[in-house]
Amino acid sequence: MATEVMRAIEQDSKSTAVDLDYWTHHCVPVLSSLLRSSGSYSPADQATHLRVLSDHVLPNLGPRPSMAHTRSLLTQSGSPFQPSINLSSCEPQVRYCWELLGVHGGSESDPSAVEAAREILSSLSKAFGFCSRWSDIFLSAFAPTPEEAKDVQVKLPEWLRSFTSADAEVTPIKRLPFVFVAFDLNGPKTSIKAYFNPKAKEIATGMPSTEMIWDILRNLEPSLDVASIDALAQFLDERPVPSAIELVGIDCVDEASLSDARVKVYVHVRSNSFNTVRDYVTLGGRLQDKTTLKGLAILRDIWHLLLQEPEGIVDDDYNRPLNDSSIFCQMLYFSIEMRPGREFPEVKTYLPTWNYVRSDKATVQNYEEVFRKCGYEWGQEGRYRKVFESSFGPANHDRQTPVHCDASFLFSEKTGIYQTLYFSPPLGTEEQARLGAMS
Repeated sequence: MATEVMRAIEQDSKSTAVDLDYWTHHCVPVLSSLLRSSGSYSPADQATHLRVLSDHVLPNLGPRPSMAHTRSLLTQSGSPFQPSINLSSCEPQVRYCWELLGVHGGSESDPSAVEAAREILSSLSKAFGFCSRWSDIFLSAFAPTPEEAKDVQVKLPEWLRSFTSADAEVTPIKRLPFVFVAFDLNGPKTSIKAYFNPKAKEIATGMPSTEMIWDILRNLEPSLDVASIDALAQFLDERPVPSAIELVGIDCVDEASLSDARVKVYVHVRSNSFNTVRDYVTLGGRLQDKTTLKGLAILRDIWHLLLQEPEGIVDDDYNRPLNDSSIFCQMLYFSIEMRPGREFPEVKTYLPTWNYVRSDKATVQNYEEVFRKCGYEWGQEGRYRKVFESSFGPANHDRQTPVHCDASFLFSEKTGIYQTLYFSPPLGTEEQARLGAMS
């Protein structure tokens, strides 16, 4: 018996080592290339961020794809690792988001990856010293019980059909993602954000998550502006998009910094017209300040390029058809950001680029034109393409799934034009990872 136990432990250890090799080969070259290409990080900074990735992220991405309990839903490629690059009036900043899966997330013992999220967030809180007060609240509120998690698996197909056309074939999935964590890399420092998905709890209980979320936000300490929460709640209530709230995000900071920490509510809409953008960015006309209106004017000038329509669009009512016309969501979404003591929220626009991409090559060209219009050096001929190809390979590669994933836009007096591009790294074969580990 003891011999069998030892063999099992040895087998698990070997399997974990192979998993780690796979994720190292998948993530490290991409992050290393982006850190180098951005020109914002010293060699020492780069080494620090690669060490954080290796110590805190790679061991928590779960088993390699062939042994995975579940497919990550963070990216279109199925990767649980989503790198991004942020451009503003400051230096380019590299970031990445990852799904908290751990060893057992998505398995029968942890179908919604709730326990994985609890364990990993607790570990990160200890390692980085952030206060878990807010994260504990959202974990507790949004986590389905084990019985609810099983119930969600039964109800998911019907729920998914409410977001697709009647004749569409719904791809079966066993779960919805629960918690993501994002690392913003600023010099040698890492800033952390966490994102919580209320959907599983919503499906399990049959109750819209909005009222639960408003109640949590009204009772957070340090307190948010209640009038701001009420205005957002009223605005969304006037626009009856089914299951509108996708995620709630928070800054993970030490207790002394909670008074300046952000809470972000992410909502999706079923239109991508610029009139829809204007409606949401101004919260139905509630936000009419000079900065908001200036940002809208800049965004309107590049909107056709973000929609991957370089030829232009006919008017502000134009709705760009999705690549997959069978789905009704993921056309456009927004984050509404609030801080303690701030009277007015800030709205950021997100485009799911993967739903509009003609090809990565065409998207590279469109983004370079965006950067030229915004006055970025990355708009110089071939600059962005070089950054892209050094990290992900040829832009004209005939990929089944595009690497370009999402894009966001915000304008503020502090940062000027503030854009982030998100990527879906292709999952390589395990043989490629094995050969990479040997080289």
